[in-house]
Amino acid sequence: MDIDKISSKSSLMTPELEEQIKGVFAKLENNLTLVCVIDPEDSTSVEMAELVGHVASLSDKLSCQLYDHVQAQEQFPELDTSLLPATGLYRQEQYTGISFHGVTGGKEMNSLIFAIYNASGPGQEMEKRIKKKLDKLTHKNQIKVFVSLSCHHCAQQVITCQKMAAECEAIEAQMIDARLYPELVEKYKIERIPMTVINEKETLLGSKNMDEIYQILRTYK
Repeated sequence: MDIDKISSKSSLMTPELEEQIKGVFAKLENNLTLVCVIDPEDSTSVEMAELVGHVASLSDKLSCQLYDHVQAQEQFPELDTSLLPATGLYRQEQYTGISFHGVTGGKEMNSLIFAIYNASGPGQEMEKRIKKKLDKLTHKNQIKVFVSLSCHHCAQQVITCQKMAAECEAIEAQMIDARLYPELVEKYKIERIPMTVINEKETLLGSKNMDEIYQILRTYK
């Protein structure tokens, strides 16, 4: 399929959901670009491209840009395009450290909406003591949250980690739909979700709060 011919209407978006999202997006403060990297011949990629296009159409603060893998490697080297579809959030042409690998349907729709809200502003409130701690981080930290779209606890873990990324340039937080990448399930021996991998060294099972995640991040210098 030609990327330019991909629809900006998604079957995942109901009229009720659309109205709810518009209510959240009415509060957005800064322009965001949703960069969606896809394989045009892959149905999962096309499904995410349609969803991202639909979501972006719900606010004049949002725009959507679609790229194939080759284009994205050249223009967005900071975005992990080894796992498609890949969607990164950019604020003033700068990568926010927030990305999604897979289709953010099901429970993960909340993750996408909160990520946009947090990256654009005003965002969810964060305790001042946590913000001060995050501001002290200098080492680049990569957080991978493996999820299932039917998981009741996964979305909250993604939202927590991506909120931290939105507030701290030293953090990158990726949502990864485990079912799409069996090679990663084998590599990380994923048996329970959500499973969070920090800097390829530390593994957390279940939902954790920001304090618990920070205690691990602070050990990296």
